[in-house]
Amino acid sequence: MPETTSADATPSRAVTAWTQGLLCVAIVASGVIVGGLLHDPDPDLTTTPTTTTSTADEAEPPRASVVTPPVTYPTRIPGCDAVEPPGEGGLTGFVVSSEFGYDNPAYPWFSGPKAVAMSTALHEALPDGVVIGFEPVDESLWFQPIVANSGDSPEFAEFGGFTDARATLRRGDLAGSLSVSVRQSTAPIPPCVAGQLDERRLLADGTTVDTHDTWSQVDGVRTLSRTAHAYTPDGSGVVAIATDAPHELGPTGTVPLSVDELVGLASAPGVRVAAPVPPGTPDPPEDCRLAAEDAAAIDEAEASRLDAVLARIPLDGLTLDRPLGALRPGADDSGGVCQAVRVIAGDHRSRLSIAIGAGRTAPLDSGPSSGDRVTTRQLPDGTVVESREVRIFLAATSEMTRTVVVTRPSGATVRVVSGADSPHEPLSVAQLEAIALTPGLEVP
Repeated sequence: MPETTSADATPSRAVTAWTQGLLCVAIVASGVIVGGLLHDPDPDLTTTPTTTTSTADEAEPPRASVVTPPVTYPTRIPGCDAVEPPGEGGLTGFVVSSEFGYDNPAYPWFSGPKAVAMSTALHEALPDGVVIGFEPVDESLWFQPIVANSGDSPEFAEFGGFTDARATLRRGDLAGSLSVSVRQSTAPIPPCVAGQLDERRLLADGTTVDTHDTWSQVDGVRTLSRTAHAYTPDGSGVVAIATDAPHELGPTGTVPLSVDELVGLASAPGVRVAAPVPPGTPDPPEDCRLAAEDAAAIDEAEASRLDAVLARIPLDGLTLDRPLGALRPGADDSGGVCQAVRVIAGDHRSRLSIAIGAGRTAPLDSGPSSGDRVTTRQLPDGTVVESREVRIFLAATSEMTRTVVVTRPSGATVRVVSGADSPHEPLSVAQLEAIALTPGLEVP
């Protein structure tokens, strides 16, 4: 049977429909999902842009050419008593605006500490020799907030209620990606469908796992993918998907995880809905970013050196939710490396972020705004120290932010920011300067 090829790309099915939510999460930005595709087929096999209405003055963009493996039917699938024929599938575009957070009352089983406990269990379940890529926090296998269902979109509600964690993985010379999603479900285990799975396994603890090893080809570029979808006795639905395509890079030709290893990840007890959260588990680490558009990239080796310097900084009287010394690349391709932590100082709670960059040429800001307190001074070696204090008044409270930026003559920068909501106070400018001027934080 020939491969399935179509300019309009009528896709084949491969995992249950709600797994499409994994693709939706990849395009969530600021609480808005734009242009998702709702269809029964496997999101790993086919992703075809939705059709947009064009005017007479606009040329319709060319459709992607999508090739997927053929589906044989009738067929037998190991572990399945019966196999149903593949469905036709269809595409529906949607735009949903939705607010979400770790403590969403619609999903009482999930919280910030629960996300950390699940992430820790997932990290510990990774096979030996597998390393998480040097990426921002949200691309480092940390479970993200649950996307809230939209009451006006029953189609989207079908995919709501899941949290996912994703990362680039490296294993020796191999590289690829991993995405794991978890949701609570009372739905029965779906029937076996041709083209949807290669095998159905029943594990000793009663967990059922469907596996699939496949590929898709878009405009001549082929991506390999492997999937393990676990249905656990406590009502968890866990989907682990590995591909040969690292984050923002092209396919490498080899998936760094085997199907059996994915089964191990999807069935790990610690990532399930009902898994207990150890006492004292903190909230997840926060994303951070640099404020300079021209910040140069800093590699993992240099970040490790900077981590060691941060870990030695004395922080008398301060309690952090996690130690300094875990720099990651800035979110949203903002360059440099950074880390954000939560701080308790006496009766005050605040947020502290440290961002380190190289090659900065722009000033801290274009100029002070009304109410801002800004100071600038130059040290004997040409280093410029800039500080700013800003208070923003909101409807029922106010927020104060103090910022110190140290810019070396080479263009290397250290930006330290502390923010707190009233009645709490951020760290003092003197405390921020002491961190920012720590010897060894300069980037060559």
